[in-house]
Amino acid sequence: MKKIEQDKRTENQIIKFKEKLYRLKTHPELKSGDETMSVDSAVWYIEATANYTYGDASYESSKFTIDSSVISIALTNNEILLADVQVAYEKAIDSIAAQYYNIDSDEKQLIVADISIKEVNDENVILYITSGIGSTQDCGLGLTNTYPWYWGWELGRCDGSGLGVGCDAADKIAQLANYEVAVPVGGTYYTDVSYEHADGCDYTNDNGDCLLFADFQEYTLVHQCLSTTEITFYKNGLKTVGNILKPSGKSVIRYSLIDLTAFALCGDPNYQQHDCWYMVHYATIKYGIWHTGGGGGSL
Repeated sequence: MKKIEQDKRTENQIIKFKEKLYRLKTHPELKSGDETMSVDSAVWYIEATANYTYGDASYESSKFTIDSSVISIALTNNEILLADVQVAYEKAIDSIAAQYYNIDSDEKQLIVADISIKEVNDENVILYITSGIGSTQDCGLGLTNTYPWYWGWELGRCDGSGLGVGCDAADKIAQLANYEVAVPVGGTYYTDVSYEHADGCDYTNDNGDCLLFADFQEYTLVHQCLSTTEITFYKNGLKTVGNILKPSGKSVIRYSLIDLTAFALCGDPNYQQHDCWYMVHYATIKYGIWHTGGGGGSL
């Protein structure tokens, strides 16, 4: 019962805020536009309202895409006029909508919006507007861990079939990890969204094995093929990292995993050098507090 009551209080806060913004949008001459909010409060309400109105925490998808942009809000005595908060909310939704429509998929849904402070100065606050959008995947990932995949570069399956180009092991590992996230059912949304990053050997198990994929090669680059056993290992490793980094009181929203490659020249610079590559999987893990109610509106 306590959770239900907390969710209802949060929903009422958001609804009242939405009503204020609507009144200001339709009647910009209202004196309430001269009210001010602290930066932290404005960020919380913009994020919570975006998620309540357009996000769907329960949406199941085979791919989770993170994209971001920035917007600027004017400050007045280190706070934000409610009229400027209203404008900022509209800009945030426009940015999220642009990110949404940039994804080439017939089936997609905003799962979470993440609004965070990038920079504050005497005149403005710069905000990151980040979306986490679930969509269908059309490169043959399938629903089970059946095939080996190249580690990255969207090279597809490495079983000689030539299939799966456009995806790679990073996509497969994230997909499998996300299938095991406890997704709330029904009309649900997130607030207090945050994220953590990790890659390669940032975290290891008791045997010293990297929990996320890492590979170092010299001279000739040979893309590593990850077996189904290795894919399972790194899926479990990604979940372990997610639990290590999880803030108190929050749940994992989704895992995102991309491949990164760094090129360098190795060897003594006074003698002949040779090519080297360092390759890793880079994880972004979203966390938040989920609530019942709202969610799922069209952008």
